[in-house]
Amino acid sequence: MESAQLESAQEQCLPCRGTGRVISNLGGAPSQVECPWCGGHRVRQREVDAQAHWAAQQDGGGAPAQDGGGESP
Repeated sequence: MESAQLESAQEQCLPCRGTGRVISNLGGAPSQVECPWCGGHRVRQREVDAQAHWAAQQDGGGAPAQDGGGESP
């Protein structure tokens, strides 16, 4: 089966519209990066949770610090 036929038989990745690239605004300037949902393969991989990486970082101490410093005025 040809590559184009194989992709149409599988579910096309919607976040990147089948291009394998998305635009990220991280760092302040837009840039094209590999699609985290399909890994650049242009076909959605159902077992991939592209947002799990960011959630794990925030749970592991990536959350912003709270004001207060533990001292009373």
